[in-house]
Amino acid sequence: MNTIAASTGLLIALTALAAAEPHVTVSATSVHPGEPVLVTITNIDQVPRGKAGGQPLVFFHARDGYQAVFAIPLGINEDHVLIEIAGGPDPVSLAVANKRFRETKVVVEDEYANPPEAERTRIDADNRAISASYDKATGELQFGRAFRRPPGSTTSTFGEWRTFNDGHRAQHLGLDLAAREGARVPAINDGTVALVIDTFLAGNVVVVAHGGGISSLYFHLSKATVREGDAVKRGQEIGRAGHTGRTTGPHLHLSVHVPGGMVEPGAFMKLRIAPQKPAVVGAR
Repeated sequence: MNTIAASTGLLIALTALAAAEPHVTVSATSVHPGEPVLVTITNIDQVPRGKAGGQPLVFFHARDGYQAVFAIPLGINEDHVLIEIAGGPDPVSLAVANKRFRETKVVVEDEYANPPEAERTRIDADNRAISASYDKATGELQFGRAFRRPPGSTTSTFGEWRTFNDGHRAQHLGLDLAAREGARVPAINDGTVALVIDTFLAGNVVVVAHGGGISSLYFHLSKATVREGDAVKRGQEIGRAGHTGRTTGPHLHLSVHVPGGMVEPGAFMKLRIAPQKPAVVGAR
């Protein structure tokens, strides 16, 4: 009888151990360059470590475990991305399909089509400042609700290739939304203002850090109405729409940056990010 009881206890213990093994869920089985991917790990009681395409994943607490978001790079030249979790289950192979982005021609003022040397130096400094602001998005999530798209119809899509006056070609790394000059621009979620800067190409820019490596960027503002370090709520005004920098008219350019690069904002907002609990905005 004691042997049977001991065997039963061992079986229950082994079953419980098996049930407690980490479980990995990926938001898609096939993606395109520029798309975001959400990795969710459940049945785990400590922050996991992992990589996607060889790059470290940035995990944050989620409702039932941990999650991480990463970008499929626009310039990827592989047909798959391998997601590896240290000490966890077998790696997950995510297929990457080719995508042909739209081609457009844009006419702008000559100085924006072919910037003089002095402005090119400024452009480099602008890009470094924006890139550095992403470091402020690390840490736990600062939001407890879903992201909300700003109003306005889409006028330009993410990833499209633009050829400017002189033949210079560049890829559009955001979503352009119709907006009248001076229209209120809302934050797409709670966060902390990581950067306010006047740039040559993007005009007046505000970057909001949301935690988990997630940043939202707002370009071409007529003015910013927040300062660096401010805590903002979803829907709170961060600036006014305009056409500063290299533009053809008033609008809002919205970008979303996650570990690995810029991603299509619409696809990002569809991810089922599940914060563990409503966070304290501005917490550091």
